Amino acid sequence: MSIAVHSINKRFGEFVALRDVSLEVPTGQLVAILGPSGCGKTTLLRIIAGLDSPDTGRVFLQGREATELPVQQRRVGFVFQHYALFRHMTVFDNVAFGLCVRPRRERPSAAAIRAKVEELLALVQLESAATRHPMHLSGGQRQRVALARALAVEPQLLLLDEPFGALDTQVRQELRRWLRRLHDALHFTSLFVTHDQNEALEVADAVIVMNGGRIEQRGAPEEVYDAPASGFVHRFVGSSQDLPARRTAGLLYVGPMAPVPSAGTDGEVSVVVRPQDVQVNRAGEGWPGVVGAVRVVGPLVHMEIALEGHNGDPLVAEFERERYRADPFLTGQTVCVTLRRYRTYPTDPVG
Repeated sequence: MSIAVHSINKRFGEFVALRDVSLEVPTGQLVAILGPSGCGKTTLLRIIAGLDSPDTGRVFLQGREATELPVQQRRVGFVFQHYALFRHMTVFDNVAFGLCVRPRRERPSAAAIRAKVEELLALVQLESAATRHPMHLSGGQRQRVALARALAVEPQLLLLDEPFGALDTQVRQELRRWLRRLHDALHFTSLFVTHDQNEALEVADAVIVMNGGRIEQRGAPEEVYDAPASGFVHRFVGSSQDLPARRTAGLLYVGPMAPVPSAGTDGEVSVVVRPQDVQVNRAGEGWPGVVGAVRVVGPLVHMEIALEGHNGDPLVAEFERERYRADPFLTGQTVCVTLRRYRTYPTDPVG
């Protein structure tokens, strides 16, 4: 099922949740909506599901307008962050619920319902838990039950609102890989909300970044990461840090580093750089600094550098652990910093 929303606006009292939002999701794509709390991503998801109505704008599902269509007629499955399972029902009955409450003329037979539920429990690897109650399951198992329940009604569209937000890191990683495999196996259209940038970049075919009720950028994960459309996207997706700079007569001056050609309006700007793009040399041209804390983070090493004359936070450089071991820098050592790659934005912190 394809999705298209046109010029959606939504207010809650004085709070503007969505501002002229338009997007299209082709059939079969897994799309992540990424953004900070309060940016409007859950409100957009609920409007597509039919759980909320827009103040203005239109929603289309598979090319047909669904703006006023009741939620039960949209063929949409919805998975919430906190599972929303019925505690008094077994796992089997939770998964079967959507089928059992259909009008009699549309309800499958008891045998068909049993076969469908058993098929889904096998799919989510919970066959042995059919007679258990949700309180006796782990968080990851409960979320898989919630997904099976959403899939039981054979939705053409699956919407997930922070589906792994209540889970610990290891379970999150396992379930998001599982969701990707499930999506590829069943070929439904999926739209999921998250504030976890790694989750969005790893799982999705496309990423939508929202801020302040607006869409800042939509693109493939690598495009959003490598070619951010705004300072906000650059800072929000992946690690980054700002350095003050000035553009004058077509040249960009970043601290004492040699100026480089730069197109744009003259004046103060922010240079935004990712840690892996910070080049650290023992001597030579660049911005002098002193090595501070050095921290090993799994396969990477993060090194803080206090730049000479810079009053902001230390600059962080990131290295592969094996490379750093072969050529380490010592705390207190004087170094020179250059930048492999960066982008410039207005000095306004929201870019």
